[in-house]
Amino acid sequence: MGWPHHVRLRVSATVFSRKVNGAATHALVIGVGHYPHLPGGVAKKKFPNPEGMGQLSSPPESARAVAQWLIENYVSPGRPLASVALLTSEKAPKQFKFQPPGQAAKSVATTMASMADIESAILDWHKLGNANPDNLILFYFCGHGIAAGFDLSLLMSDFGQQPQAPLDGALDFRKFHANMDECSARHQCYFIDACRTGSELLRKNQGYAGKPVIQWTGTGTNPNGQTRRGPVFFSTLADTKAYSRPGKVSLFTDALLETLAGAGSGDETGTWEVKTARVAEALEYLMRQASEALRMPQAQIPSQDSFAQVPLNTLVMPSIPVWVRVEPPLVQALATLRCQGGAINAKRAPKKEPWRLTVTPGKYSFYADFKSTNMKATPYVDEIVHPPFWAKPLKP
Repeated sequence: MGWPHHVRLRVSATVFSRKVNGAATHALVIGVGHYPHLPGGVAKKKFPNPEGMGQLSSPPESARAVAQWLIENYVSPGRPLASVALLTSEKAPKQFKFQPPGQAAKSVATTMASMADIESAILDWHKLGNANPDNLILFYFCGHGIAAGFDLSLLMSDFGQQPQAPLDGALDFRKFHANMDECSARHQCYFIDACRTGSELLRKNQGYAGKPVIQWTGTGTNPNGQTRRGPVFFSTLADTKAYSRPGKVSLFTDALLETLAGAGSGDETGTWEVKTARVAEALEYLMRQASEALRMPQAQIPSQDSFAQVPLNTLVMPSIPVWVRVEPPLVQALATLRCQGGAINAKRAPKKEPWRLTVTPGKYSFYADFKSTNMKATPYVDEIVHPPFWAKPLKP
């Protein structure tokens, strides 16, 4: 006997889970690229007021990259990764491929990033966070975003499905984030990779920015007197756009993963650990460099809503981004660049672009060699390279 057409089966969006005794980390990752009811979408019925929005190809790739990195690379001795939920939307769905440490590679289908499925995933994620005040919960979204003042709508795949209620397919992020204060997990971190440009649709709806999913109930408490730390990292400033490369991981997500791999780390306690206070500095520099490399007319500048300190990834040894360059730029095109130190003894032939590489912490020497004996650049010898980055220019 089939299910009645009005009964909806609840689908789990979890792509990775394992049993952890005690405190744990739980992640919810969303990448919305295909919007059936926006221009270019597969639905016959299109929302008549798309405000210039259409289809995106980067969000599903970005979300998969984040989920894969968490499963394969995230380390937290105090609260190991216990679950990752992944929801994506794309015209031609792809399998999510990953390889948990010490296990065989896996390939699984992902749940559609419709508002109904997002709602179920958020409730599951909230429940996991609620299980232990010492849990860390991570939220990542990549897709269309629209804003009006402090309101921000994160648009899910079914945005515009109901022409008279298009925002029923959106998450009211401001209210959602505020109401998550009632979740017992005292450490929460949010990464929003979406435009924050002004929207007449949002402004005219006067405070309705979508479903908050989590509502304030008055039942939440601060376990053991701990206030919530729930910083939000935005991929761009208010009233500005976020950019990506078609079919590739977005600028913000690229920078975020490099930050988690070491650029946002410090060893003040004797252990290399990524913390949110350092993440902001690393993200800003990495995205500024990416904007310059892509010759964007305006640099994409990330932002955050607080400086609350939340420990994230723990590293045996961080990877540090390094830019070796010569000033002025015209001279760089004539220079053979060299890096020596540790296990590295490498060089790069003359090119217009800076030399981009990653190293581990330590002492390194950087040189610029020229065919002409009339040209010289002062080297940096035994430079201490430490997170978040090294980028001093070699000058004549």
